[in-house]
Amino acid sequence: MIASLESEKTILGTILLDNHAYNEAAEKLHASDFALDSNQRIFARMGELMSEGRAVDSVTLVEQLGKTGQLNSIGGACYLADLEMGLPRRCSIGDYVRIVKDKSLLRQLRNVAEAMTSGAEDPATVGEELIGEIEARLMELRAGAIGCQQASLIAGSVVPLLDRLHQERTRTSDLLGLPIGIRCFDEITRGLQPGEVTQLGARSGIGKSAAMVQAATENCRHGAPVMLFSLEMSREQILRRILSAESGVSFPRVRDTKLASDEDMAAIRYAADKVSDWPLHIVDASGIRIEKLVAMARLAIRRDGVKLVCVDYCQIVNADGRDERLRVAAVSRGLTRLAKDEGVALLVLSQLSRADRLNANKRPSMSDLRESSQLENDAHVIALLHRPWDDDAGRLSSNAELIIAKQRSGETGVFPLTLDRRTLTFHDACWSEQRSETESQRCRV
Repeated sequence: MIASLESEKTILGTILLDNHAYNEAAEKLHASDFALDSNQRIFARMGELMSEGRAVDSVTLVEQLGKTGQLNSIGGACYLADLEMGLPRRCSIGDYVRIVKDKSLLRQLRNVAEAMTSGAEDPATVGEELIGEIEARLMELRAGAIGCQQASLIAGSVVPLLDRLHQERTRTSDLLGLPIGIRCFDEITRGLQPGEVTQLGARSGIGKSAAMVQAATENCRHGAPVMLFSLEMSREQILRRILSAESGVSFPRVRDTKLASDEDMAAIRYAADKVSDWPLHIVDASGIRIEKLVAMARLAIRRDGVKLVCVDYCQIVNADGRDERLRVAAVSRGLTRLAKDEGVALLVLSQLSRADRLNANKRPSMSDLRESSQLENDAHVIALLHRPWDDDAGRLSSNAELIIAKQRSGETGVFPLTLDRRTLTFHDACWSEQRSETESQRCRV
């Protein structure tokens, strides 16, 4: 048996002698962390007595165990009396708690290994699903171990925070985080922050994928490694968009180079030479499970120094759940844990519910995030893209709006944008006026 029964008995005996020791033990241990069933029952009953504000001693514990019919199963009053034998009145249990917790984790790891072996030997098992299940259980164990860390006084955090504040003040970059490439967004949010999830929502066809590619391009251009999970567009489709943005050649000509001139092709080749050196990782596998996505991202973060992870889009990432709402909630929690654990910025695209036919141009809100309020709860920033329908042109307008609907650390608001249809990139509304003025000056020259 993977256990330290003496450590378990020392913890229980010390609590009987000094009830204050229970709080130290309960901060890290749960009853299930004890290997011996008798010790699990005793620790659980101790917790009940403590929550009722009653003393925990051999008399009250015998009574509590008797009420639940467990006294005989733990060895009777004699076993309780034996717990106190040989212990000093003041016994520090910190080391014993760490031993019991470590043994508990090892037993749980053994159970995971046994489940992996059993699953691998089952002819009906799908390998990818088994890997996902094992990864999920291992992450739960890791989260449980981290969650048992002690709370600490803020004194030890003040000096490091002051150092960070000084570094932020003297930085050369204008932003605290990573840029998305749309000035109004970057200015009001100070960029995509490490450890935070930014949800970018839009209805179908508005341009949320274009905004994601724009963000990836902006960061790779400045040497920040990016990992992009694209569940709808292929790697080649993404690269064509990037080449259009970098070369300045209109996307229709990059999409179909039969329309491109010799000058266009030269510009495309020049852009391709630059892009080929970018630290951009693209995963274009459809139907990916959240466990595999998280595992691949963790590996890239630790091996390649990835700073930004983009997901397009969360409603089509696979996860366990009885219905669509629970499945999307599981995806949201997995991505939030990834951002927090790894200290990486996450840009997650989200599909919005369809607009009402009677009010198709209504500005979207957070309540339009499809399938789960969990998305709204988990996100640090929620940005929504909106483009109204242009009846005269018979298509979506190039005039757009960026709606900062939620920001935990800053202001919200609505900002006008313009979609450059040539390169499929978004810009502040004043950009189109500046561009028109520049082109007019060129014509006059």
